[in-house]
Amino acid sequence: MRGAGLSAHVRSSNVTVCREMSVTGETMADDGILEPWGSGLARINRATGERLAVVGAAMQLRDLPCPACGSGSFHPLVVRNDFPIVRCDSCGSLYARPRPLEEQLASLYERFPQLSNGREGQANDDPQDGRWEAEYRLRRLLEFVKAGRLLDVGCGRGDFLTVAQRHFEVQGVDLVPRLRPEARTHHVFRGRLEDAGYPNAYFDVVTAVEVFEHMFDPRRTIREIHRVLKSRGILLFQTGDADSLRARLNLRTWTYLQPPVHLNVFSRKALEQLAAAAGFLPLTSWSFGRAPRKIPLLANLWHADALRPVLDILASRRVIGAMHVWRSEI
Repeated sequence: MRGAGLSAHVRSSNVTVCREMSVTGETMADDGILEPWGSGLARINRATGERLAVVGAAMQLRDLPCPACGSGSFHPLVVRNDFPIVRCDSCGSLYARPRPLEEQLASLYERFPQLSNGREGQANDDPQDGRWEAEYRLRRLLEFVKAGRLLDVGCGRGDFLTVAQRHFEVQGVDLVPRLRPEARTHHVFRGRLEDAGYPNAYFDVVTAVEVFEHMFDPRRTIREIHRVLKSRGILLFQTGDADSLRARLNLRTWTYLQPPVHLNVFSRKALEQLAAAAGFLPLTSWSFGRAPRKIPLLANLWHADALRPVLDILASRRVIGAMHVWRSEI
């Protein structure tokens, strides 16, 4: 425990109760950002990194098996934000164990919607960066499908909906959508994908960028994606990589896995198993990182396909995950 009086854990059966933190702060100052801290959230001064206040968010935590493969065998690695991070002995995925109950995750995003992208997603606060990422994603998607109905799961600010509407009939779903003004005309369901009630075989494309790491039950959600996709429909998603060099060599400083926001980082073996179990055929994948975007010249060149292998090498030390394309086969 990091500080006396901040949190207390009481274990009963397979449920851990995190008592409410004694210091609370409900209003976010202009110079502060919210980050996970224990069973709640801390407001951090942008300039100094000083912890200004802790926001109470009492949680029940459940000790559950691997969310990717269901195995109960694991070994502990590190503790992040007071949450133990373990690696599954069967599939190699990383996950928080124990983890918050699903309804409490939804409540967390309702109270603090700026957390829905996690720390690695904060660059998306910049409209230009969000549009740039969306344009690149659309360009890669068009290599596999040219038109039809598209559903963006975890659509967030709606950047991808805005650019994809040039080629697709778009819809979105998000627990807590925070649409930019130009995206507010799109049809977006507020809530879980499983509760949206889309018809069987309705969409030609489903996209899910930086979503799988948030999922409480990824196997259930991927089955639902398969249900709403047409036969030979395309799923494009981006998520972290538990087999990446950074995850293997320096997990303590790898900020991608940030419970209670990011709960899972899947291994390549786990993704293959998830695809097969749900009726998908993996078509291709490519890595992504952060370094080139921080250097203006490299960021401007990132769209040039001929230069991507070189830029990937330059980014190799900052690679955190991959973009994947699967096709519905059943």
